[in-house]
Amino acid sequence: MENSRRKFLHFLASAAISGSFYGLLKTGDAKALPRPPASLVEDDFLKSCARCYRCIDACPAGALQPASILDGMANFGTPVLDPSKCIFCMECVRACPTGAIRKIPKEEVDIGNAVIEKETCLAWQKKKRCKDCYRVCKEKAIKLKKRRFPVVIAERCNGCGACVRRCPTEPLSIRVVYEDPQRRPAPEKRIAVRPEDRVGPYEFPQDDFKTWFGKRLEKISANHGLVDQKGED
Repeated sequence: MENSRRKFLHFLASAAISGSFYGLLKTGDAKALPRPPASLVEDDFLKSCARCYRCIDACPAGALQPASILDGMANFGTPVLDPSKCIFCMECVRACPTGAIRKIPKEEVDIGNAVIEKETCLAWQKKKRCKDCYRVCKEKAIKLKKRRFPVVIAERCNGCGACVRRCPTEPLSIRVVYEDPQRRPAPEKRIAVRPEDRVGPYEFPQDDFKTWFGKRLEKISANHGLVDQKGED
C-alpha cells in the first residue's frame, strides 16, 4: 500500500514538472512581448531572431532587454522593448543581422501611442500652462483642448517618445504604450543574402564582430560581478 502511494505521488510530481516544462516549450502559444521598432510580425520575428543581443547592445537608451525564461522558451533571449525609453535612433534596426527587424526608414516606424496622465500633468491640474509635449511633437499628434489641455491624437502618434523626454514632471505625466504597433511580415524574396536596407545613413558606425564580441564579454562579466566595473584592481 505504501509503495503504491509513493508511486502515485511520484506520478503527480512528474506530471506537474512535465506540464510546466511543456508549457515553456510551446512556441505556438508564446507570450506576445513589445518588440524593437520595425520588427516583423511575432511569428516571423521569433523564427528570424538569432538571440545574438546585437540590437540590445546597440541601443544607447537602454530601451531593450532580453526576455527571461519566465516569458517562455520561445521568447527566451529575444529583445523586449520599453517603449517609453525608445528614442527612435534606429541603432537596433541597423544592428540586426538577420532581418528580424526590418531595415526601413524612421518615417515608417510606429511602436504605439502616447498616453497623458492627467492626474500629474501640470496643464490638466491647472498648475502651469505647460505646452512642452505639444511643442516638441513633430508629428502634430498632440492638440490643445481649449488652448490649454494636451490631448493625444492616436491616429497621428507613432510612439517616438519625444514628448516623454520633454515632460518636466516627476513622475512623468506622459508615457508611450505598446499599442497597435506597425509590424510587418517577413519579405517573400530577399535581395541576395542580405535583407533589403532602406534605413538611410548611419548616424553612428557599428562595431565589427570581433569588437562587438569583446564588448559583449566585458558586459556579461561586469553584470555577473566577474570584473570590477570601475576598472580597479
